[in-house]
Amino acid sequence: MTALTACGGGASQRAASEAAGADTAQQGATGVNDRLLLAAAKAALPPPGLTTADLPDPQSEGARTLGQFCTACHSLPAPTIHSATDWPSVLRRMWLRMELLPGGLRVPVPSEQQRQAIVNYVLAHALQVSGTALPEGAGRATFSRMCSRCHALPDPRQHSTADWPAVVTRMEQRMDQMKVDRPAQGQVSEIILYLQAASRRGPGRE
Repeated sequence: MTALTACGGGASQRAASEAAGADTAQQGATGVNDRLLLAAAKAALPPPGLTTADLPDPQSEGARTLGQFCTACHSLPAPTIHSATDWPSVLRRMWLRMELLPGGLRVPVPSEQQRQAIVNYVLAHALQVSGTALPEGAGRATFSRMCSRCHALPDPRQHSTADWPAVVTRMEQRMDQMKVDRPAQGQVSEIILYLQAASRRGPGRE
């Protein structure tokens, strides 16, 4: 009986050990899944350095709500990183990820009213996309090829000739942060000259 009891005790210990191992494995899998969800939420991050004060109309409800919820997972995005066509799908994807994240991570999820405030805000200040064919000119093909890798092509008239160099430089910095290959320096100059020339052709430009 002693041998049987000992044998049974060993079996019980093995069963308990296996159960504990299964729990540990499940916890490990959950931890991996949590990390994967966080990694997915942080994919295609906007560049660091922006604060709510840097946003258009920073005191508006939309800017404050954007700052409140988006910075829970990543750096603050500028509304101009996406066009009005792209923003709705981007936001749906972000909200789905927020809802899937475990509650223990304490990621705040916006209410329906707060989501609408964010949507209205980013659409009002989204990247302005050219609604017509791009103006002809040297550098058009380079601009189209390089810039369309990350976003819809902007309307060259949305910035002045003086502003375009700084805008292009900012885009180059974002490409570094997004691990996207920069255009060669000669191509950058070509893009800037094209945008400046196209900008001058717009209404109200000198």
